[in-house]
Amino acid sequence: MKYIFYLSLYFSSILLITACNGGLQQTDSPVLARAGGEVLTLQMALEEIPKTVLEQDSLQAIQSYTDQWINSAVTVKHAQNIGLDKTSEVGRKLQRMENQLLEQALKDYLVDRNLDEIEVTREEAQTYYQTHKDQFTLDEKYVRYRHITTQTRTDADNANRDLMRGRDWREILEDYSTNPDLQYRQSQQFWPISMAGEDIPMLNQYLTVIGLSERSPIYFYGGNYHLVQLMEERPAGDHPDLDWLIPQIEEWLKLEKARRITNSYIRNLYLEASANNEIDRTNVTDIESILSEYQNNTTQ
Repeated sequence: MKYIFYLSLYFSSILLITACNGGLQQTDSPVLARAGGEVLTLQMALEEIPKTVLEQDSLQAIQSYTDQWINSAVTVKHAQNIGLDKTSEVGRKLQRMENQLLEQALKDYLVDRNLDEIEVTREEAQTYYQTHKDQFTLDEKYVRYRHITTQTRTDADNANRDLMRGRDWREILEDYSTNPDLQYRQSQQFWPISMAGEDIPMLNQYLTVIGLSERSPIYFYGGNYHLVQLMEERPAGDHPDLDWLIPQIEEWLKLEKARRITNSYIRNLYLEASANNEIDRTNVTDIESILSEYQNNTTQ
């Protein structure tokens, strides 16, 4: 499943850093696992697992993360035992990772210190939208749909009948869904058709062929029963509603303000270092000569 892949990516770099620096153990939280001389606590796992993954199935997410943690801890310990952490290649990569982390930490620090300057009002976002309205078009069809997941076929059939009768959607979810809150929130949003129901390919196929208000056949997948109903659609090339875009525009403008603040600060650091003669850079002519000599040597 997708979240297992994401957990693997998240964890690979995290464990490598902590293992090579002695690890960070939290003894005030229940222990989930011990391996490779390291300890994994519940708090450590919860801090690293994305919230969206936890919302889907917290128990399975923690179990999957623990499996990844154990496998990585054992692997890292063995790599250390045979001296790979002392090699120049690993050292260079760790140094590069540390540099990247420090650079990002500085940017985050600057953003935290300038939160008031980065704040974006709704009026700013609306003005930006009106100025650039022609640039905001849907690049593919967007749909809003309902998706209900049930534990039994009987629940799925009952949910299907209730949908046909026009019963309140929230009540249907409360009675039959395995995750009513999440599925209600998802049903209030528009999704690119390429992403709609993408975790279950058959549901995505259903959404591409059924009409408005139509319901798909009940589909069994992953130990549960699934049903989707298409509620609204917007064609490619259409202008999205302003309410869709305001949160995104606000976020874009915040990122742009943050980028300007961090770039200005880093530029000043460069100018200060240059004024203090702390930068020694080879000129372009010398680089060209060095590169030419290197290429000649490698071709001989």
